[in-house]
Amino acid sequence: MNSLCKSILATSILLSAGVSVAQAAYTPVVTTTGNNLTVVSASNGLTGGTNDVTFTWDGTYRTSVVTDNTYNATLSSPTKFAGKNWTMNNVNIYGPGSYTFYTGCVAGNPSCGIGSIYNMTVGESQVGVHMQHSWSTSTQIDVVLLWDMNNSWVGTGTTSAFCAGSGPGCNGFYPGNSINTIWDAVSIDTNMDADTYSGTKMIDGPTVGQSWNFNVNGIHAVPVPASAWLLGSGLLGLIGMARRKAA
Repeated sequence: MNSLCKSILATSILLSAGVSVAQAAYTPVVTTTGNNLTVVSASNGLTGGTNDVTFTWDGTYRTSVVTDNTYNATLSSPTKFAGKNWTMNNVNIYGPGSYTFYTGCVAGNPSCGIGSIYNMTVGESQVGVHMQHSWSTSTQIDVVLLWDMNNSWVGTGTTSAFCAGSGPGCNGFYPGNSINTIWDAVSIDTNMDADTYSGTKMIDGPTVGQSWNFNVNGIHAVPVPASAWLLGSGLLGLIGMARRKAA
């Protein structure tokens, strides 16, 4: 019984720290609908998108690149892109840190060291995303995003067009979505490509150069642990005492 209790306690500590553990079944704790997909062309135009995306998340953050075909989030829509079905597979949410993804790997293991490279750096108060995209007959197309928290499309400073229900292939099921809509997580430009357009250009698959940007609700950045706040308060108190003694 004692060993069982220790095992349960260890698992609880890992989960509370945001460390992912292999899971027998994906169990979402968050489900939101009416989220946005905006596909930006290589020349910064609007290729298409939709406003009926469903996002689910199990509440955890990856702290190292996934190798075991597990995932902790999903992104889906019934709306076709360019007349063809698409899916997002192996969607994983990453907390602050640096991660390297390779495009030549088998599904669910983007750390194999084969193919082209995405180097993603997730800063504090940001969330990173890696997924593998299937469209028509093409599979395992890597998509890498960086999400800013509690911001709008226009608030990120991008000049990219947004799928608000008008434009080529962009539906308006949720016409309230606009460049000024505040999202819990909004796609931003990254240093993984040389442009200033929203998102990260794809480097494999049939739509190379385009950026698939998801903008969603129902997620937040890694929370600062209570211990960190206590440590910070303690340091401030010591600094205050030192200043009073010096005076």
